[in-house]
Order: sequence, then C-alpha cells, then structure tokens
Amino acid sequence: MSVRARLLAALLALLLPGLALLRWMASVGPSSTPLRPPELSATIGPWTLERETELSVEHFAMLEPDAYLWRLYQAPGRSPIWVYVAVYGGRAGYEAGAHDPEVCYPAQGWEIVGARDVDIPLAHAVGADGGTLRAKLLDAQHGSLEQAVVYWFQPAQRWPRSATTEQVARLFDAMAGRPQYAFVRLAAPVTAGGRAEADVAEFAAQIAWPIRDVLSGEAASARSPL
Repeated sequence: MSVRARLLAALLALLLPGLALLRWMASVGPSSTPLRPPELSATIGPWTLERETELSVEHFAMLEPDAYLWRLYQAPGRSPIWVYVAVYGGRAGYEAGAHDPEVCYPAQGWEIVGARDVDIPLAHAVGADGGTLRAKLLDAQHGSLEQAVVYWFQPAQRWPRSATTEQVARLFDAMAGRPQYAFVRLAAPVTAGGRAEADVAEFAAQIAWPIRDVLSGEAASARSPL
C-alpha cells in the first residue's frame, strides 16, 4: 500500500464515526431532486434504440432502484450495446442497491479475465468543458461468450474519483445533502475483429453528461442534445 493510501485510510478511520452520523442525518430525508431515469435519446452517435427491457420482479426486489432504464442500442458495423442505468436516492448509502459487476458477474457464472480503470475523455461530448470520466473496464467470459463491460457509480455534481479518495468523497456528498447516485453499466459482446471495448467507451462518452445532469437537477435544455 502506498504512503498516500495509508494516510487516507488512517484519516478515514479517525473521521468515520462522526462522518457516518452526519451522513445518516443528511440522507434520512427524501431527495430534494425528483429521481427519474436519464432522458437518453433514441439515437446516440451511430447507435439507435432497438428495444427497452424491464427488470424481473426478483431482480427489482434485489436491486431496488428508485428509477432505472435498460435498453439495447444497435448500429450497423458497430457493437450492440446493452445500457443499464439505475438511479438511487442514497437513503441507505452507497453500500446498498447497485451491485458491482466484479462481484455479480462471477455470481452469475461469468469469469472476469481482465479489469482495469479507464479515463474516458468527454471533450467531444456535450458541455463546454467535457471533462474526463473515470470508469472500470471488465473483460468477462462465460463459456464461448465474451463481453466488454464499462461501468461506474456516478455521484451528483462531480465525476467519480479514484477508489481510495471516492470513499471519503461520498461521505462528504451525503453531508452536503447529495447522497443520490447512479449506477451505469454498458455491455457489448466481443466478436472476432470487433471493437467492443472502443465502442462501449465511445458510448459512455456520449451519455455521461446527461446522467450526471439528472442527478444534479440540471435542465436537459441547458446542454446540447445527444
């Protein structure tokens, strides 16, 4: 463990009891921003909405999103992309609700053969200052099936940070009355000669701002459409 990581861990251990209480006090009430799924366009870059799907009763009871969407987008010559976005008010904190794919994929029989952090530039997406999205990229395999999966936990009014500092940042988000977050997962099948990883990263760059705007309570009209 690096010196910086040890210092942050020590700081978190000292502050955790008081911060936990303040976090609970900040998040017990309803969110001031009505929670709704992001208003993603039917056309995103070269991709077009193919169909929408609903969670089963069992999966909904397990994940309990306050709002969600689950869609399949298709584009000629590009990877089909499954988009799942679940929005949470944050009342129970970040430990409940959405499941990390590094945990739930193996639980469903998938093997994680690769995992790494990726920084996705958003300069070509909406907004004067596109920014950079830090997300996780997984290579998953189930028998002969392979998937490229990009996912992230999106806080309100900021981009997610590195794993070490994000834990502390989430506590301060709750103290500031911003406990809500979204879990975003993009999955594309890996085919011979395909470009699944590049496609899910490009798709993420297109939808990151609209999802953050929903959490921040910003009007969709404040930014250019997708």
